[in-house]
Amino acid sequence: MERQIRLAIGILILLLMSPWSSMVRPESDASPTLDLDRDVEFFSIRTDAYSDFVGTYESSIIEEQRPIEAHSRLGIFSVNGLELNRPLTTDVLEPRMDVQLLLIDNARHMSEVRSELAEISGLEVREYVSPSGLMVQGTSSAFLAVQNEPAVLAQWDVPLAMFLDDTLLDAMMFEDGIQAVQGEEVRLEGWWDDQQLDDVSIADSDGNTIQQSLSNVALVALDDATHLDHGQYRGNLAVDNLLDIVRQPSVMWLRFEPQMTIDNDQSKNHMKINTMRSYFTTDLDGSGQIVAVADSGLDEDHGDFGTRVVGNYDVIGDGSTADKHSGHGTHVSCTVLGDGSKGGYAGVAPDAELYFQAMENDNTGNFVSPSLNYLLNTAYNAGARIHTNSWGSAATSTQGQYTSEAEAVDDRSFNYDKVSNGQEGLTILFAAGNDGPGAGTVGSPSTAKNVVTVGNHQARYSGAPDNLMSGSSRGPTDDGRIKPDIIAPGGYVRSCRAQEAQDIAGSSWQSTWYLEYTGTSMATPNAAGAATLIREYLIEIAQRPSPQGALVKALLVLGATDINTRDIPNNNEGWGRVNLKETLAPSQGRGIWVDDRSVLTNSGASKSYVFNVTYANSQLKAVLAWSDYRGSRFASKALVNDLDLEVESPDGTVYLGNDFANGRSTTTGTKDDINNLEVVLIDMAMKGIWTVRVKDAYHAGSGVQPFAIAVSGQGVNDLRPDPQVVANSMLLNVTIPQVGDQVRITTQVFNGGNIKAESVDLAFMVDGTELDRSSVDINPGASRQSTWYWTPQQSGPATLELVIDPDDAIEEIQENNNVLTTIVDVTAPGVKVTADLAERQVEFASQTTSTWNLTLENTALLETNASIDAIGIYLDSDGTEMPWYLGMTASNFTLQGKATADVSLTVVYPEAPDPGLYRIDLVGLDVDNAITYPLSVYLHVLNIPEFRVEYDYTVVPVHPANPTNLTVRVYNDGNTEIGYDLFLQAPAGWSAGFTDLSNDPGATSGSTGLIAKGGQMDVSMQFTPPQVSTAAGTPRTVTLTAISQTEPSQTWEVDIPLEVMEVREVELILESDLGTPRPDALLNLLFTIENRGNVDMTLMPSLSLPTGWSVQTPLDAIEMGWTEQSKNILISIKGNGNALSGPIQLNLDVGTERFSWLDTLNVLELPQPSLAFSELEFENGETFDHPFGPGAHPAGQEMTFTWLLINEADVAWSPSISTSFSLGVFGECADVPTITNDVVPVVCSIILPLTLEVGSQPSFSFTLYDDEVSITEGTSMLVAEQRSVEWEITGLSSLDDTGSGTIQVRVLNTGNIALSHQLLLETSDGLDASIVGEDIVNAVAGDSQQFTIQLTGTSKGMQQLSLEVSGIHEVETSSTAIDIDITASFDTTDSKGNVPLLVGAGIALVFGFLVVLIVVLRAKGAKIQPPAPAPLIQPPSQQPAPTCWSCRSPILGPMKGCPVCGARYHADLPTCQSVDACTNCGASSEGFVSA
Repeated sequence: MERQIRLAIGILILLLMSPWSSMVRPESDASPTLDLDRDVEFFSIRTDAYSDFVGTYESSIIEEQRPIEAHSRLGIFSVNGLELNRPLTTDVLEPRMDVQLLLIDNARHMSEVRSELAEISGLEVREYVSPSGLMVQGTSSAFLAVQNEPAVLAQWDVPLAMFLDDTLLDAMMFEDGIQAVQGEEVRLEGWWDDQQLDDVSIADSDGNTIQQSLSNVALVALDDATHLDHGQYRGNLAVDNLLDIVRQPSVMWLRFEPQMTIDNDQSKNHMKINTMRSYFTTDLDGSGQIVAVADSGLDEDHGDFGTRVVGNYDVIGDGSTADKHSGHGTHVSCTVLGDGSKGGYAGVAPDAELYFQAMENDNTGNFVSPSLNYLLNTAYNAGARIHTNSWGSAATSTQGQYTSEAEAVDDRSFNYDKVSNGQEGLTILFAAGNDGPGAGTVGSPSTAKNVVTVGNHQARYSGAPDNLMSGSSRGPTDDGRIKPDIIAPGGYVRSCRAQEAQDIAGSSWQSTWYLEYTGTSMATPNAAGAATLIREYLIEIAQRPSPQGALVKALLVLGATDINTRDIPNNNEGWGRVNLKETLAPSQGRGIWVDDRSVLTNSGASKSYVFNVTYANSQLKAVLAWSDYRGSRFASKALVNDLDLEVESPDGTVYLGNDFANGRSTTTGTKDDINNLEVVLIDMAMKGIWTVRVKDAYHAGSGVQPFAIAVSGQGVNDLRPDPQVVANSMLLNVTIPQVGDQVRITTQVFNGGNIKAESVDLAFMVDGTELDRSSVDINPGASRQSTWYWTPQQSGPATLELVIDPDDAIEEIQENNNVLTTIVDVTAPGVKVTADLAERQVEFASQTTSTWNLTLENTALLETNASIDAIGIYLDSDGTEMPWYLGMTASNFTLQGKATADVSLTVVYPEAPDPGLYRIDLVGLDVDNAITYPLSVYLHVLNIPEFRVEYDYTVVPVHPANPTNLTVRVYNDGNTEIGYDLFLQAPAGWSAGFTDLSNDPGATSGSTGLIAKGGQMDVSMQFTPPQVSTAAGTPRTVTLTAISQTEPSQTWEVDIPLEVMEVREVELILESDLGTPRPDALLNLLFTIENRGNVDMTLMPSLSLPTGWSVQTPLDAIEMGWTEQSKNILISIKGNGNALSGPIQLNLDVGTERFSWLDTLNVLELPQPSLAFSELEFENGETFDHPFGPGAHPAGQEMTFTWLLINEADVAWSPSISTSFSLGVFGECADVPTITNDVVPVVCSIILPLTLEVGSQPSFSFTLYDDEVSITEGTSMLVAEQRSVEWEITGLSSLDDTGSGTIQVRVLNTGNIALSHQLLLETSDGLDASIVGEDIVNAVAGDSQQFTIQLTGTSKGMQQLSLEVSGIHEVETSSTAIDIDITASFDTTDSKGNVPLLVGAGIALVFGFLVVLIVVLRAKGAKIQPPAPAPLIQPPSQQPAPTCWSCRSPILGPMKGCPVCGARYHADLPTCQSVDACTNCGASSEGFVSA
């Protein structure tokens, strides 16, 4: 009654707070917030600085191609309504009055419609349900207003079932299901906005309101309600109507409380951490980084943390941060950042600082789920920018699901990955779980989109690192997303051991300070350590402030390495295992480039990046990642904002993100609209301009979508500045300069690169002549202004230029943005000479002429005579005049005012002249005014390379299986000493590398160093064939590419022809183990024939064996084609029982060549035991020479069975003995001593209990054994009948004056078979005795029966009473007697002698009557059946007969038995007599005995 009253009051309160009442208003005091104040650094840079990084924004109006449907967790909403995808009861389909599902027209952008709906008074957009649904909450007036929105094509009610999780919905399908969940712990959650809401407050323009506090619902619906965080309550379910809860407007979700569980030296090597630690000028060790670890607890005093623990907090409220159970949290934390001071097992980032959050209840050892919003907020506010979690949901029902925990994680990562809002980025990692190897086993919250989900591979021992651990949970998620994202070392990881940990049985190795665990729990902190070093690299080395979490995730994937078969991406390893070397310093000379400052605002927007791949046939990889807007648990797909990655090659081929085949990008698939991480991977990228595009294909979330992109390839380098001119920033203090007047000019430059641009030279030039130079430092994203002064010396147009890095001393991201040009018109009389180019270059040896187009201009307004003359050519460095030809097309002109004349100047020079800068001096003359105008143009002869190669073969012969070495001679025919970068491109399947050009023998690239002009250098290279042999005579080509180390570079490609030699060669490998076989063993020898040759062969096998061994399989000729890499043959050999040890050799002959395998066969020497039955002895000393004895075995007494053990070998045998007894049999067998070529007894003592059924055949056996030899013996027994009784007499032992009395006699059946016997009495002459009632003893084994005996004395004195049980079968102790003392006096008359006479007369009379009756009836011809009177003594009960082991029928007559095992057989049936051997043990029938 009390519960019903409380429920009624609760429902009344909820109704009063319902959307249709304005009685309840929000409380005036705001609830305490978990968002603590924090310092945010805002960078003082240009507004568009980072958003303008290199790429180019494009915007187009496109129609979002999406079906008009909303794929929800309950089914699909379409214009026709809701089609359910699961059974539901009628009551849960009741519509919720404050929520509707809107379907949006695909002719409108979803983001625009969201904004328009947000303007409707009384309406809130709550959730996006892909592809075209928006779930809204509002008043009835607001819903009417929605009907006027043309973009809304359908408006549907949402059933209450939408707000209950699947487990609760399932419970409601069953009768009394709701009662079953009463009192269970549940979680109550509110709606999302910027965070989850404790209160709902909506008001429309008509005065309608929806106001309610989630705390009021929790107060009624939950017992022991706990406020976990904004919009989250935990407690025990207190009401029996779940629908009353989810009808409330403040309630978004009701579910069971989530149960969380942990996801249980070499790792750093596998991830290339040690390689990268000192790779750059600044060590990568985690310094300056704070890592948050949420886990069981922390042994803060371990020693490997030093003083680097900046926070250690209990987040579940049990008051403890200790690590008392498995030590999981300590192990995880040390894996991230332990320094190894206690023994050398250091973590990945040993200088990082730790912020720890303890989640384990010390009393139970269970993980408790706090609010993830709180968990991540507090860590971020404490300065942590990496958050690692080696735990997840323990419920298999949530595997693959996008749960509310996944929502919360995605919400926080989306919030913190907004550098435009002053956020610094947060990288969140979760363990995938340990429920593999089945598909779809990745657990929540690792199903979140924006986290880095980590699987695990083996970290140490054989198989590391490319062995994926079987238990590592696999993807995909329920909506098809790729999970895990990466894998990291997690199998057999050694890390810190918590000293207080009590339950470390799960470890596979341990010492005082460290232990070894396996699981994705161990892989995740390894990946977190790598993420920490990536963030340190970005900040300290790349000088990129506030790297976003999506960028760290993208870089982890950028360097991830496929394991085993090329098949990324897949649901086992995601994008591969972590490789920090490939992330930060890729192989093959590739660089990296990143951008995490760009955003896309709406569908159709895009941004493009252009990269000049400088070398062909190297890898190009691009990774796009974005922290997506929080998805919805109501939707069947988690993705909200769909970005697409496209990469376009120089020839126009377009590769789409995640369109992969065989581990590399292809062009046969479609774009990915599921994942928020996309990759393009080109193995052999062509040289030239590549374009990388990021496109906003579908924008359903509110606000802009930031993204991060990382690219690696030849000519791509992120560690570069990019000083560039600011367009239109050159400003003059006068409009029209005058000759002779000083002009002040200001310019502005901007660093669009990723690191500081130091000592950047700025040159101010006028008409190609440098007038001034200054040097500046420019931080990334910053601008600098410079001031210049110029006094024009001549009139006419003047070209003013600001040139950044005029000497090309800085390696920049782009070189085409370094010149700012402004043309001004200077007025004055005279002439002016200009050239189309101030400097021309000689780049190639074949180039022998250069031409300039000159212009002679009259700068005055009046006509004048003018001329132009070439004075000479000089080496600019020392003024040496060169004897080269100079020619011009004309020299004298009459020019009108401002008129011009064109002149062509040509210089002819020898082939490949010496490098240097040559000056050509010219002069223009205003003849009429005697004004000259000098001009110099320059011929820049570069270092001109010319490459040539020679070798000593027309065609190089190469081995089909082994490496082939070749030395070539390379020549420098250039104009100075020049170095060349050499690259080898092998044929498909082959590898080629240089052996002496680098510290890495076998590298496909190397440098010659400087070769003198006309010099020569020997270069050695090695060609390695594929694992699959190549046919003899096959032609192949290796391409040697030489690229000069000049600017610009030149490239030569030399084809080296190869021809595969003819080789016959095989290798024999024994795959099976010879071991130490017994001399009678059958050995199966499995050989693998590895074909190392490249021609067809017929192999003739032969086998040489030690004495006593023989081949059991035919040795036929083996045909082996050259394309067969290997073939297995199985040869069986058998020992004859006396086989010996010795050499064993397998030969394969082909022609005159022989290939052999040789080993030694070591045979085990064994004892040779046998057993012979000796004797069976009963307790009474009776003995028998076979185990059957007299044919049956007595129960209740000890029997001794003896066998003789014989060892006929010279090897000592010390057997152990084990016994086996049928149920109920008692016994033991004595231990046997060591025996060598001798005989010892084996003695067993057996007792058959009286409880065993008569005629049953229990058995026993014993086994003598050691590690190599065993022998078993035993027998069956036939339980004999045992009839015996015990007597118990109570009552009078004397008769007093009355002369009569009674005694009580109890007969106990102590045998093993039922008794049916007569109790007989016999007395001395002075005593009469009779039985009161029946005189038949009917008692089953173990039972008793009591009789009353009436005694009557006839004579004074001591008398005797004898009692006996009598029947067909004898009974042991069948009689007893007692003495009766009679003290009364009696009459001497003796009538006792008449008793027999009277009895006899009575019997005779009855018998006579029966005879007469029978005669009369027969005379009448009647058939009569005389009644069968009950006999005085019942016949014995029928006992089961033993079973024949031949015909399986009972043996009712004569029998014989096997003396070895005791099996019985008919002795009188021909079919059973004819058996040759015992069917039970196999012993010969000649030894059978009568039983």
